[in-house]
Amino acid sequence: MRAEWPSNCSTGSTQLDPVEQFICVTARSLKSVEAQLAQAVQTPTVKRALRARYDIDPRLLCVAIAVIALTLWLRKRKLPEGKRLPPGPKGLPIIGHLLHRTQVFDHKRCMELAKVYGPVIRFPMGVKDVVILNDYESVKEILSRKEMLFRSESNVVSQTEYQGIGTLNGDDWKQNRNFCLHVLRDLGFGKKSMEDHILEEAACLLEKVAETKEAPFDLEKYLAPSVSNNITALVFGRRFPFEDQKRKFLDDRSRRLAKLFQSGSRFTFLPCWVFKITNLLPNATSHLVKEILDELAGFISEEIEQHEETLDERSNRDFIDGYLKKMKEHENDPDAKFKKLNLTGNVLAFMGGGTHTIKSTVHWHMLNCADKPDTVQRKIQEEIDKVVGKERSPRWDDQGQMPFTMATIMEMYRWRAIALLAIPREAAADSVYKDYVIPKGSVVIPNIGAVHMDPAHWENPEEFRPERFLKEDGTGLKPKPEQLIPFSVGKRMCPGETLATVEIFLYLTTILQKFTVLPPDGRRIVLQSASAAVNYPQLQELRFISR
Repeated sequence: MRAEWPSNCSTGSTQLDPVEQFICVTARSLKSVEAQLAQAVQTPTVKRALRARYDIDPRLLCVAIAVIALTLWLRKRKLPEGKRLPPGPKGLPIIGHLLHRTQVFDHKRCMELAKVYGPVIRFPMGVKDVVILNDYESVKEILSRKEMLFRSESNVVSQTEYQGIGTLNGDDWKQNRNFCLHVLRDLGFGKKSMEDHILEEAACLLEKVAETKEAPFDLEKYLAPSVSNNITALVFGRRFPFEDQKRKFLDDRSRRLAKLFQSGSRFTFLPCWVFKITNLLPNATSHLVKEILDELAGFISEEIEQHEETLDERSNRDFIDGYLKKMKEHENDPDAKFKKLNLTGNVLAFMGGGTHTIKSTVHWHMLNCADKPDTVQRKIQEEIDKVVGKERSPRWDDQGQMPFTMATIMEMYRWRAIALLAIPREAAADSVYKDYVIPKGSVVIPNIGAVHMDPAHWENPEEFRPERFLKEDGTGLKPKPEQLIPFSVGKRMCPGETLATVEIFLYLTTILQKFTVLPPDGRRIVLQSASAAVNYPQLQELRFISR
């Protein structure tokens, strides 16, 4: 990946937004950085925003940035004797690979670079180093370390006031995580009560599917609100009907937020103070993300107020009830780790983490079954007919007698892991791995896609083959391979693996019990991802034929 100036990287280009002009001129020439920055910040959008919001003279801002740029340029790291920084392609002065972020966040590109530089690759990105881990050995060892429990504060989500278990650090994170898991377990996280709700949602989804009368349609339209309702039942205590305006609001904001994060945001790797500027720019990613998060937080705040008015001290209806009671226990503690903004942040984390991964994985299963109706789909339906029959609904307890179905779920986790590049960590201290030093402050990202496609662990990894998880006679599952890590590894891995697997099993078996999934006549299923960084399936229509 040779760093080159984009052909339109100039202060006069109309193809670049003000922030990109800002970046371009900062790094072009240290000798003339102040003059060029002055020209960049004089663009009308930036100038008006700075004047109106902060009354900042753009020339003073130029001087400040010039000083910072020179400081970064001259900064040298002291490394332990015999150690070096991880290798990787060189970027542009100061900004590194910031303008080529789509290549950095392409998991397949990183896999190719790993053949040249080794499994641990470093990309300078603005004021941060990004270190991407491309094999299981480095992912397991590095992410399990204490200094890698930290979430980066230099990202668009951490710059909001709504901090939950996905973004908190230190004791705040530890106490919130432990309490959240405790409350969710009490509410039925992975228990029969939650299973009943999932089956209810799956039944509502089947009603919508039946209404299509076997005509082609986009499953995403109903699958997204159906899966989301499983989370709203946990956090709000109720589901929202598909046509409800609140349901439509949540689906729209969730979809827009996922699209913004789809290719990775360059602002993750800029200094925190830059967010104060970029948040003023109406088309900047950080501004758009904050705008949506503020709207979702407002929605959640209304729910919290309603819960406060009707709170019953004798029982918990949902997660919000449990958290409000915990807040009351600590209301006189100035160092309390349980605050209303943390409650909002935790609900946001559940809604984000508990919807897109499951929805997209179920969608991949439907597309894959439509692509392989005579092999994968037929074998799952044979197990359903044998173990469950056609009258009663599938239950999670059935999975012990359905090894091929479970092997298919495990293979989909491997073959189409949704988070190809898992949520970044930030090194809280220098970390030595083999001959390398990962400096304090580096953003560390595991390449889950590389681990799952490593031929050293998976024979013919590009091939979808559930049999790799089955015993030779096909009567049971092999022990789960440690290289299967769709939810990452370590203490900061996603805590929702159990719930996700239960949901996927119940949706998959409930749908295939009643329908056979096929592509529209004359069309082929597209099994390539819609994104290089997040494994979302491409939108396409399917037919559901009653069995």
